[in-house]
Amino acid sequence: MSKDSSFMDDGKRLQIDTEAQTQMNKCGKGSFAGGDEDRISQLSDGILVDIISLLPLKEAGRTSILSPRWKNLWKHTPSLDFDSQNAFRPDPKKLLNWVDSVIKSHKSPTLKDFRICFPLDRSSGDSITHWLEFAFSRQVEMLELNFESYPFCYYWYEYYRFPKELFAPSNTLFDFSSLKGLGFKCVNMRGGAIELLLRNCPLLEQLILRWPGRISKIEVCGSSLVLKHLEIVNCTDLESLKISAPRLASLRVTSLEGLLLENVPMLVHVTVGFNRECVSMKRVLSVFSCCVSQLVMLKLEMRMCNVVHETEELCELAEMPKLKKLVVEYDMCDVGIIGQVASWKRAFSYVHEFVSVDKWNERRMRRNGAMKLVKTT
Repeated sequence: MSKDSSFMDDGKRLQIDTEAQTQMNKCGKGSFAGGDEDRISQLSDGILVDIISLLPLKEAGRTSILSPRWKNLWKHTPSLDFDSQNAFRPDPKKLLNWVDSVIKSHKSPTLKDFRICFPLDRSSGDSITHWLEFAFSRQVEMLELNFESYPFCYYWYEYYRFPKELFAPSNTLFDFSSLKGLGFKCVNMRGGAIELLLRNCPLLEQLILRWPGRISKIEVCGSSLVLKHLEIVNCTDLESLKISAPRLASLRVTSLEGLLLENVPMLVHVTVGFNRECVSMKRVLSVFSCCVSQLVMLKLEMRMCNVVHETEELCELAEMPKLKKLVVEYDMCDVGIIGQVASWKRAFSYVHEFVSVDKWNERRMRRNGAMKLVKTT
């Protein structure tokens, strides 16, 4: 669901390459560029659409000028990725018009991926709701709404609010049964919207929520859940987070407050973020006591934090026989952090890989390197 993620796995690419080669063999020998014939256009429409779907959306649209046959091929792509490309203060009206014009022309009956990455807020609510209705009407599999506006941050009450009305029993126009991945950033999910999503999306395997608004209680529970990856990050005022998901393998949270884990027999990757608070490894191990013996990877992300001094006897607090990797990232933390990280490294000496990263120093080195590069040029 991230921007860097590929819309098509290697198996699909291999299938396309194989089918394309078969078509080429039927057309005879010769290069695509040479000869009197246009060999690319002799490929089937299905293969061409698959190839076009690998292109960024704007480039895919530009293929329409190649020939009359290519004019409408891009409209059948199953992947729609709208990104303002990090433009400085992009014009919201132009962004809205761009998305509206594309979905109005779109002809594919289904969608594999639908992604919107614009700095939008609730003032664009009607348009965003229309986009969601469009995506669900096409049985979307992977859906991402990223309205982060860094460095121009909105207040949580300015976020677009997810319309729970989409899940009303009387609403039979939309199909949520195909949704496998969902990522919402700066989308207001108050009022039980998260639990409603989980109940209505039986195939959901990945759920990422960042800045979901002021929510005090969240429950991710159900014996029938197929959820494998869960992220709940920067949830303001969160007091209780209960998780009971038998297939959950990966979890990322930025608060241990009220975190209760039950029935997570497959949880092996855990990331915990801390921001401006006191960090205790003992507390981390206590919260994850029900699954600490099965963890394969544990990562701590600390920003502007203090640390509780803990001795090397820490390793006696928990048995982690399967732990292979322990990552500690710290950014602008107190002066005792280096000594404490060294203590943790000795305490967990049995871990195959121990990684410590000083993010502040890393940024400083990059800046110095950039300045040296400017001077040499």
